[in-house]
Amino acid sequence: MKILVAVDGSDHSQRALAYVLEHIAMFGSTPEITLLNVHREMPSARVKAMVGQEVINQYYQAEAEQAFVAARASIAQHKRSAVEVLKIGEPGHEIASLANTGFDLLVMGTHGRSGIRNLVMGSAATRALAESTVPVLLVK
Repeated sequence: MKILVAVDGSDHSQRALAYVLEHIAMFGSTPEITLLNVHREMPSARVKAMVGQEVINQYYQAEAEQAFVAARASIAQHKRSAVEVLKIGEPGHEIASLANTGFDLLVMGTHGRSGIRNLVMGSAATRALAESTVPVLLVK
């Protein structure tokens, strides 16, 4: 089974990964785990022009590194391995797009927002759920 786990360094994404690792037997004998971090694209063309694409790419990498650090520790503690992927774009869309490329399950943590707050603030989990063609496991 191929499992995609969206991680952003938050407690919510750590709980989602912990759920997978603690219930690994549910996912078959040797599930493949891929960790995905999505960073929103720099909105300003002026910033891009001033600092250059290389500096922006280094920034994206540094941000992803922070998100992956806790996830790596959990993976190692459970004596597992995982592939790490960094995508740039709108998180919900990028998560679903990658999940739809051959994964069997998408796992995400939710922030547990109420309905009205979720409408105002938007939600990567909501969009990924809407766009995903594979089963989605949301962990609160």
